[in-house]
Amino acid sequence: MQRLADRPLAPSSLNRQALSGVADVVLAQIETWITAPAKGGGGWSEVKPCLLLRVITQSGTEGWGEAFVLPCREKAVAEIIHALGQATASLQSASPWAFRAMALEIASKHRGLDFSAATSALEMALWDIHAKLAEKPLCDLLGGDHRTPLPIYANIWSDTQWDVGSLAIRAFDLVTQGYTAVKIHPMLNHSAPQAVDVVRHVRDAIGDEMHLMVDMDSQDDPELSLFVAERIEEYRPYWFEEPVDGQDIAALSRLRKTTRIRIVTGEKNCGLPHFRSVLAADGADILNPDIAGMGGILDMLELAEMAHRQDVRISPHCWNSMTVAAAAMLHVCAAIPNAEMAEIYPEYIEPGTGYATTGFRVDGTHAHLSGRPGLGVEIDTGALRKLSEHFQSSRPTAG
Repeated sequence: MQRLADRPLAPSSLNRQALSGVADVVLAQIETWITAPAKGGGGWSEVKPCLLLRVITQSGTEGWGEAFVLPCREKAVAEIIHALGQATASLQSASPWAFRAMALEIASKHRGLDFSAATSALEMALWDIHAKLAEKPLCDLLGGDHRTPLPIYANIWSDTQWDVGSLAIRAFDLVTQGYTAVKIHPMLNHSAPQAVDVVRHVRDAIGDEMHLMVDMDSQDDPELSLFVAERIEEYRPYWFEEPVDGQDIAALSRLRKTTRIRIVTGEKNCGLPHFRSVLAADGADILNPDIAGMGGILDMLELAEMAHRQDVRISPHCWNSMTVAAAAMLHVCAAIPNAEMAEIYPEYIEPGTGYATTGFRVDGTHAHLSGRPGLGVEIDTGALRKLSEHFQSSRPTAG
């Protein structure tokens, strides 16, 4: 699969200049929705609750964001969002840079994934607002081109369908739908030898021309991941994701030096300090922080620039709705020089159509942005509220 052509990353000064003519943004209202679980992919998988955010400015412009959330934390992250919204009201103009500086000060070097998910959602919404005011697609504002076809892969995830036969059938089905790259999780409910067998069966099912990613889901024992890596090389995996916990940078570095498969890490991690350490240790070939959990789009852009200097690529993780966060992921991929394939959850696409026009289309091989201003996402809030288990609204006031 052809990668995006390398192009210079627009420095932050150019991004600021692009917003120089945009009116000051002052928050008037913040709303959050937590969607109810749903079935996706014809019952293949359960779609987890997703946390969506709308920011409305005093001038009436609205921006959408989304936070990466894990079970039992959704309402807690929503509360952080509303508390940060109150603090943001003190800003004379809520630019992405001003918001990030304020959030970093509040965090006092104790961000954590949930706090970073909240800041990701708010900054995402602020970028949506500013790009709409500039009347440009977000990626164009960031120095990219919305006409760029964006390579994607399909993540095969299920809460129950773990047997080798089901995985092979699902992979084959996605290939027949047009996807040319798929990712599997062979260690779910399997031993290491069984995981090797899963990779073999899926490779046989999809053929030699398709890309096959292998996600190890952060194993506790690096030797177990090495066992699998050594035995699946013949099946030509495109990458080997999360072989150990992303915090275990030393183990990542050892595995990268030992195996010839590209190492991917980052989906459970946040903040630039962590990723600087990974890069310093040569711990990864590809970094995949979640677009809605990293901390914000500015952090993603800075990380992309740092990684590019070391010939490390960025493949944003996106275990979120295939609406707001997915659009943000694609805009970032269109704006950075070292983008790898972007993550698509096919099972999550249909539930999102019940309340959103996404601003992009997927043809299996690539995603294509619509060219609408901002993120390009349009949300039917009435439909979203009917599909949600929790709604919260607040009106930020300064002081």
